[in-house]
Amino acid sequence: MINRFFFFLLAGSFLGFSVRAWADASVKHVRLLQLADTHAQLDTHWEYLPEDPAHLRRMGGFARIKTALDALRADAPGAVFTLDGGDTFQGSAVAAWTKGEAVVAPLNALGIDAGIPGNWEVVYGPAAFRRLLSEVNYKVICYNFADTVSGKRIFPPAAIFTRDGVKVAFVGLTDPTTTTRQPPVEVRGLDSTRIGGLRRFIQDLKTKEHPDLVVLVDHTGLAPSVEFAHNIPELDVVLSGHTHERVYKPIMVGHTIVVEPGSMGSFIGELDLTLKDGKITDPRYTLVYVDADKYAENPAVKKLVAQAEEPFRARLDRVVGSTKTVLLRYDVLEGTMDNLVADAVREKAHSDMGFTNGFRFSPPIAPGPITEADLWSILPLDARIKVGRVTGKQLRDYLENEMELVFAKNPFALSGGWGPRPSGVQVVFHAHAPKGKRIKSVKVDGKEIQDDEVYTMGGCEREGEELDIICRLKGVHDTRYVPGTIHQALEEYVTRHSPLDYQRQGRVRADDLPDHVWSQYGMLQKMWNLPGSYKGVEIPSAP
Repeated sequence: MINRFFFFLLAGSFLGFSVRAWADASVKHVRLLQLADTHAQLDTHWEYLPEDPAHLRRMGGFARIKTALDALRADAPGAVFTLDGGDTFQGSAVAAWTKGEAVVAPLNALGIDAGIPGNWEVVYGPAAFRRLLSEVNYKVICYNFADTVSGKRIFPPAAIFTRDGVKVAFVGLTDPTTTTRQPPVEVRGLDSTRIGGLRRFIQDLKTKEHPDLVVLVDHTGLAPSVEFAHNIPELDVVLSGHTHERVYKPIMVGHTIVVEPGSMGSFIGELDLTLKDGKITDPRYTLVYVDADKYAENPAVKKLVAQAEEPFRARLDRVVGSTKTVLLRYDVLEGTMDNLVADAVREKAHSDMGFTNGFRFSPPIAPGPITEADLWSILPLDARIKVGRVTGKQLRDYLENEMELVFAKNPFALSGGWGPRPSGVQVVFHAHAPKGKRIKSVKVDGKEIQDDEVYTMGGCEREGEELDIICRLKGVHDTRYVPGTIHQALEEYVTRHSPLDYQRQGRVRADDLPDHVWSQYGMLQKMWNLPGSYKGVEIPSAP
């Protein structure tokens, strides 16, 4: 009897162990770590948090990113994959001055598994684009970047990893408008528009490879990313980039999870997934703040950054002026940083109006000295300035078109950065109006424009475009180049007008939106009832 008891006890122990082992084997854990839109911000910098608007924080820098990534990998419950979402080699002084080469060594030290090109990777021209992406030590994937001569893809469309018993297929996608929006000289021989057949490709990938997860790593913006999730339900996760959106809670589109990790290397997206019987059962997402108070600098990466910057140290640190107020670019409608650039263009061109693009790159510039490095974060490119004459009707039609690129009901019609940033112009529009009917008022020098009146307009050249185009406005009359470049104009303006004291002025204002629009996706989701939920980008409570 005793022997029988021990037999059953022993059998039960073995049976229990085997059942537990089988149960554990049926559950898989995956952690996805995502960077996007770091814009070559190698150093720790000031950052703005809308939940704490009165204070700037010291965040980011590749040496701190390395420390944070290592910590997040170390405490992961299972397989870990690290992804980069593009716009990696453009955005800082040393990146511009070395055509991206200064970024390569620090980037390769981060331990990235796969990455995609962003729209700004082409900024140094097609040869540098190919060279830079051949020098990274991770797999570069992109479904829709092709060579126009051969017609073939430049990069593999996907990469498959098997790690700790988990098989994950990553598919890469970049902004389809890259080669139609960037200056022509930067994209010769390149085509980013070939996006057809993406769903069929993903379906075939699942059928052939049987991955546990299919992840789209894209650089199209949060609103288009959500639309891709809606249109391609075979996707498990979409890791979005391009619009610099800070997703605080995962956006669910059916069963597909969509997230985006902010920009400038100030944040890392951490998505933990539990897989059971082929399904995600416990998704958890954290927007990790790469805060200087929490993460020390990794010494090896700090040394790599110092080596990259050392030849340019005097130039980087050269003070050109100062500011009393924060220079900021984090708003869909207006930014003080862009107001500064547009004012510099207008003053240099001696024109009625100055325009600059609604760029998204550059961390904030804190009150105090402004250095040459700061100027190259604000504008990490240089170009000649044009000036010409446009009619009031041309100006109105141009603004209507630009508004559609920011407020379109169809996410795939969105393009570029935020709306145009003007100087000498006040625009009032109605965001909910249909295409071509948004503009309510345009004033130049305080007076409502007239269709047949002529106004002078200054703006930057997009190298390779026709002379009569300024800031994408075609058919500008009597166009000519202004002596000097935009960087010379910007430095002259900052030096002449320091200390700067910029405040928002309502230069571009919607009569049906709040004065501050923090999230493009959140705004559009409410306006047009897009898939997902604006709650994913709602500003969290103050710390």
